Amino acid sequence: MGGMENPLLTFASPTIITSDKSQVYVATHEIAHSWTGNDVTCENWSNLWLNEGFTVFEERKVSAQIHDVDFSKVNAYIGNISMYNDMLEYGLNNTYASLYPVVGDDKPDNSFSEIPYEKGFQLLYYLEQELLGETDFQEMLQQWITNHAQTSQVYTAFQKHFEDYVNAKYNETQAADIISKMDWETWVKVGGLPPNQLDFTTAKLNESKAMASAYIAAAGASSPDNYKDYIDWYSSLHVIFHEQLIE
Repeated sequence: MGGMENPLLTFASPTIITSDKSQVYVATHEIAHSWTGNDVTCENWSNLWLNEGFTVFEERKVSAQIHDVDFSKVNAYIGNISMYNDMLEYGLNNTYASLYPVVGDDKPDNSFSEIPYEKGFQLLYYLEQELLGETDFQEMLQQWITNHAQTSQVYTAFQKHFEDYVNAKYNETQAADIISKMDWETWVKVGGLPPNQLDFTTAKLNESKAMASAYIAAAGASSPDNYKDYIDWYSSLHVIFHEQLIE
C-alpha cells in the first residue's frame, strides 16, 4: 500500500520519498481523506467512490499547484489505464466494473480496485470541467463537505446536493440545461468507461510517447536528438515512455 489514512495518523510507504518529490501526491491523498472519507464518509461499500473519487480529485488539484496541470493530467491518464485494466479483469458487465459494486455475500475486498478512485475522479472532473467551471464547482464541493460533516452518505444524496446547488445558483433555463447533461444512472451503475469520455493528454505526455516512438523507429542504431530531455522528466512521464516502448 502507498498509504493509509486514519484520523490522527497516516501510515505511508517509504517508497513515496523520492528525490523529485513526484510521489508527494500520496501524502496529499491521505491528508485529503480528513474531509472526504473521514469527515464525510460512504454509508456502504457500493458508495466507496464518495471517499476515494473525491479524495483523488482533491489530491490532483493540489498536485496541479505543487507541480503543474500537466503533472496532474498525466497521472489521470495513467490512472485511466489502470482503471480500464481492472474493468477488463472483472468483465465490463460485472457490477464490480461500475462505480456501484453490489457486494452481496462476497468479501468487500474482492470489489476493491482502481475504479472507485479513477472513475469517481472522472465523474467529478466532468462536473467541474464540462458543467460548472472551477469556481462554482469548488463552492458546491465545499458546501457538500460542510453540510454533511460527521455523516455517512450515499451517492444519491450527492446528486441531490449537486442539483439543489445548480437550481439555486443559475436561472431556470441554465439549471435545466446543466442537469440534463449529467446521466447519473449510467455514470454510476453501468460498468466500463464513463459515458462522457475525457481527454487527459498533454504536450509533455505526447513528448514522452514521441521519444519512445523515435527510439523504436531508430531500431537501436541511434538515439533521438532530444534524448537528454528524459533525464529531467518526472516519474509519470517515464512511465508513459516505458509503456509506449514496451507496447
